[in-house]
Amino acid sequence: MKVIIVGGVAGGATTAARLRRLDEKAKIIMIDKGNHISFANCGLPYYIGDVIKDKKDLLLQTPESFNERFNVDVRVREKVEKIIPDEKKVIIKKLDTDEEYEEDYDKLVLSTRSRTN
Repeated sequence: MKVIIVGGVAGGATTAARLRRLDEKAKIIMIDKGNHISFANCGLPYYIGDVIKDKKDLLLQTPESFNERFNVDVRVREKVEKIIPDEKKVIIKKLDTDEEYEEDYDKLVLSTRSRTN
């Protein structure tokens, strides 16, 4: 079983951790366009209010620590450009190089960030 999760942070990281607990052998890839996959959103007001001085204190997991703990292939600074559902493939763009590559999947989870208008 190969699962691709589009989006990290709370939804994607929680999904990846749960999937790992359910299936130790699954190949799990989590893709996020940002630099970080897990940070304390609830701590942002304290950072803005200067109670938390260093923004690094808001980071809960790095891609490396998440991989070590859950055996999840975490890819940051990458963006899913296209989903091809009939072929169970996604086209992914590396944001630092503009290189594109293709990845197949058995299951696809969309856990992208949202914003209000």
